[in-house]
Amino acid sequence: MKRFLMIGILASLLIGSNAFASLARQAVLGNQPLFTSTVMVNSVNGSLWYDDDYNVFYNPAYVNDNKNYVTMNKGLEGGWFKSEFENFAYGVYANRGGSAGAQYGGGAGTSITSTSDNMVAPGFNPGTNYIGTATALSTQRNLDLFIAGDTGIKWGAHAAWAYNRNQLAGLPPTYSGSEITNRYWHFDIGAEVMGLEPFVGMTMFTKYQNTSPGQTTTADLNEFDVGVRYKYEGWTPYIMYHKFRESGVQVGAVTQTQTMHNIYGIGIGHDTKVADGVHFMKNLGVWLNSVTDDAASPIAAVGGGVVSPDAGKDFKDYIVPLNLALEAEATGWLTLRSGVVFDIVNERKYTSTNNQTGSTTAMSNVMVSNAGTVKVRVGSTLKFGKLHIDSAFGNGSAPANANGETLDNSSVGFDSQLFGLLSASYHW
Repeated sequence: MKRFLMIGILASLLIGSNAFASLARQAVLGNQPLFTSTVMVNSVNGSLWYDDDYNVFYNPAYVNDNKNYVTMNKGLEGGWFKSEFENFAYGVYANRGGSAGAQYGGGAGTSITSTSDNMVAPGFNPGTNYIGTATALSTQRNLDLFIAGDTGIKWGAHAAWAYNRNQLAGLPPTYSGSEITNRYWHFDIGAEVMGLEPFVGMTMFTKYQNTSPGQTTTADLNEFDVGVRYKYEGWTPYIMYHKFRESGVQVGAVTQTQTMHNIYGIGIGHDTKVADGVHFMKNLGVWLNSVTDDAASPIAAVGGGVVSPDAGKDFKDYIVPLNLALEAEATGWLTLRSGVVFDIVNERKYTSTNNQTGSTTAMSNVMVSNAGTVKVRVGSTLKFGKLHIDSAFGNGSAPANANGETLDNSSVGFDSQLFGLLSASYHW
């Protein structure tokens, strides 16, 4: 009897939970493409082609599978999900994005604050493209709330909120009533029924407003996304649409500036069980991003010359990404994984552009090849009972840190930061 008891205890300690969810895991396995104009935009926060607990941020029905679960990403964010009355669950997640001024999609230039690739998280930080010389103010206290249930159909709802207010920024005390505010609201609903996993999300009531003397400025963010996944044995086809619109009126301006993305994506993922505890995951997607960007700089003529003010501001991105990932249980206490992403196609087609010296006529339908994405990453999970420590190997983060080191740097060792990203999760 004692022998069987010891075997049971050891098995529970070594095996633990099969669930994984972390920025580190997704940074290795890969996500959807990011699209860049004067802002950086993603399609969803999570993965469309494989299962991960982080997918609750686009389909909150997955909270039903996350019951009694807590996760923390070192230096970034974390949250927990709790079961109630068996058929219902709720969750709270804090600081998604990893900083008080984290941004979602639109923001200052093309930078992102999240350190794992393709994880653009909440907040609203209007940059100079929209507010000009006005004082910028990032959102703070990013908070995500979830509720979900299984009443024959799994369903879930999610609300994200962030806010900041400053009545002192650059103002003398005599200016009473002047202030800068910045607020962010995002909502999602989703379901799981007969293999179908539909989801809908919206960003609204999201606004930067500056009423300070000489800085009267506004900026708005509106988004809409809709999509569905379908699971059939090891196959996961998906389709989605994401509309992103950021706009604003700068200091002293009379006309509005805006950037608008219309992102269409379709693809299929497949999970093959190669051996016990070994999974080989593949994904092939086709993405179209149609952009109208009033805030962008026009493409200048080579050697100078006259340029149309709208040249290069309207374009379409065509991306065909291929993802390959391997996740293997090396031992009962160690999982190793690796991921490769390669853009088979990454093209940009300008509606109007001009790169001819002295030309006054813009060329139409000009195709330009982008650098594309090629990444090969490696990571692991250490299991201590139900406690899992996920990592992505590297000596920095992505994007590059102050030393120019990135998660994709080929130099990795115990003497140069073995873990570029580190997360802990626990199921009970």
